[in-house]
Amino acid sequence: MCPLILTILSPDKYYYGKVLLDNREVLNLNDFNQNEGKEVLKGKLNLDCVFVHYFIKELILSCIYRNNFLKFVNTSDVLPRNLILQETKRDLIDYRWNEHVCFLIREKCELDHALSWLSTLGGAFSALGDYFEKCADTAGKISVNQLKLAIRLGDPNIASRCRLYLSLSLIQKKKYKLAAKIIEAEYVTSKCAIIVDERLVRMCKGIWSKLQYEYSLYRKNKGLKS
Repeated sequence: MCPLILTILSPDKYYYGKVLLDNREVLNLNDFNQNEGKEVLKGKLNLDCVFVHYFIKELILSCIYRNNFLKFVNTSDVLPRNLILQETKRDLIDYRWNEHVCFLIREKCELDHALSWLSTLGGAFSALGDYFEKCADTAGKISVNQLKLAIRLGDPNIASRCRLYLSLSLIQKKKYKLAAKIIEAEYVTSKCAIIVDERLVRMCKGIWSKLQYEYSLYRKNKGLKS
């Protein structure tokens, strides 16, 4: 099939560009020769600008549609090579997308609200976790729920903090090896990030210091008991 060049213009002959169609891809030709205009404008077709937008988009996205279109053009001389954009008669409102965006915004607000409540509640249980193991266990569960919300929000920094909160709970429950792995992983990730969050780095160092202190106390108490 022979390639096809479509020229897109306004009613007053302003060139928006040219599109080259072949069976493999669609190319935008911005380096067209304006001297070709008189020759090319012999055949033209007036089309709604919105229709032209979706028409070109479909040619780009669908290989089957593009090949069928080229086959039709090559076997008939019906379609002019110049598309003259006309002002759309109706302003289109995408109600379905609008509802989807409203849902996403509302969901994010609710997730932010839930995350703030869990953060307050988790902080309280974490403070008591140094004295009561059940509180440390509850703080860990809250951190896991916070992590799920952070992943849902798509915020890697908040997700990293939630994992560090979980490591605090593990330290309180004397699961030092697992806590150390989490802290090390988050520290490496935070240092290798494109934009380094210094607060997150300092948070890793602070929790690591707590881990070292708690582990030294644990070993000391274990040595006294033995």
